[in-house]
Amino acid sequence: MSRLGQVVARRYRLEGLIDTGGQSEVYRARDVVDGDEVAVKVLTDGGASDPALRERLLREAHALAQLGRSAAVRVVDQGFAPDGALCTVMELLHGVNFETYLIRLEQGGVRLPVADLVRLMTPIVDTLDRAHALGIVHRDMKPKNIFVVDAAHGGGIKLLDFGFAKFLRMRSVTAQGMVAGSPSYIAPEQWLGQGASLDGRVDVYGLAAVMFRALTGRPPFLAADLHELLVLVTSAPRPSLHALRPDLPPAVDDWVGQALAIDREERFSTVRALLLAFEHANAVKA
Repeated sequence: MSRLGQVVARRYRLEGLIDTGGQSEVYRARDVVDGDEVAVKVLTDGGASDPALRERLLREAHALAQLGRSAAVRVVDQGFAPDGALCTVMELLHGVNFETYLIRLEQGGVRLPVADLVRLMTPIVDTLDRAHALGIVHRDMKPKNIFVVDAAHGGGIKLLDFGFAKFLRMRSVTAQGMVAGSPSYIAPEQWLGQGASLDGRVDVYGLAAVMFRALTGRPPFLAADLHELLVLVTSAPRPSLHALRPDLPPAVDDWVGQALAIDREERFSTVRALLLAFEHANAVKA
């Protein structure tokens, strides 16, 4: 069913489809009251009738509302489509996701410099640090959930999609044993279905995996299928960043070993510690 032209949450006309997934669609919309452009996430037919997915969208909006004045995308409103589907209205971003940003650099023969990576990741670390203090774990860190805003629209970087977020102080809406997140970037404990005990260290692993991809052009582990990826992530030696980027000091491999540690007790305890250790390993001044 096409929703184009619908007015949702009583004031936002859907004008164009931005992205679509299994349970939701994101539209470019216009506020019919003041004319502002916004983005609207709407549950699809498949998701609208699922109480758990409705709860996820409500929790995502709640998380983003608590993270105001951070790099988290800003929530504007929430309401319903004419058929009753739940909608979240957010600021409309202009630019590209971090994966596309990196691909464009790589197509030009450029690898992201370490100093630029630190600069870009600092607001993400600040936001995750604040989220963790509030008992919110993002749980789906990946390049496509980071957005690089065009300079013409103010520049900067945004953290997207808290749809898989875990709220440590609320009951879980993820089925026991379900693996939530994107396979190339999720921590060993996520692969093993240990959802009940997850904490901010899954975001430490995920952010480290994003940084590894940004520096090398590939995620930490490459596999032919999900089973092989599971085995690699949960049991294989950690990859050498120095081997893939010889211009970086050998000390970066110690950083990788701790950042992507199989045992979360051996991992950096916070995303801030992760970034500071990366700067130290590379002798970077932010």
